[in-house]
Amino acid sequence: MTEAEHIWTAYIDAWNTHGIDAILAAVDEHFIYDERPMTMAAPLVGKAALRKYLTGLFKMLPDLQIDTILCDTGSAVGVAESVMRGTYFAGFAGLFPKGRISARVACVFEVAHGRLMHERLYWDRANTMRQLGVLPAFASALAAGPVTFP
Repeated sequence: MTEAEHIWTAYIDAWNTHGIDAILAAVDEHFIYDERPMTMAAPLVGKAALRKYLTGLFKMLPDLQIDTILCDTGSAVGVAESVMRGTYFAGFAGLFPKGRISARVACVFEVAHGRLMHERLYWDRANTMRQLGVLPAFASALAAGPVTFP
């Protein structure tokens, strides 16, 4: 296991315990967290911004769990595929109903000096909205409905 994979594993383990301090310990002071365009208009920069985001996220998804399926790293850059699951409790502006979600997630991350420097997260938000009943099924998904991941 590479140093980058060790750092990534500790980071995800901290996400799964909702240990905000442990998550922040794994990232650089100037860490960049980027889910654009999924849930944010601009990336989060720095530990204070990440702490604020995580505090809200863990209230919204109090049982959030991330299972890494695959992680491949070089010396400084890695790619991970995961499945994110949780129960959505707090709706954005009261618009979304409570419900169980699961989503396949891809992350590209950069490591330097023993810390995560940058994480770019990609996932199918439309499918998540279909799981919550906010969006109807479309095209080929019409027959199958929303997709969930085991």
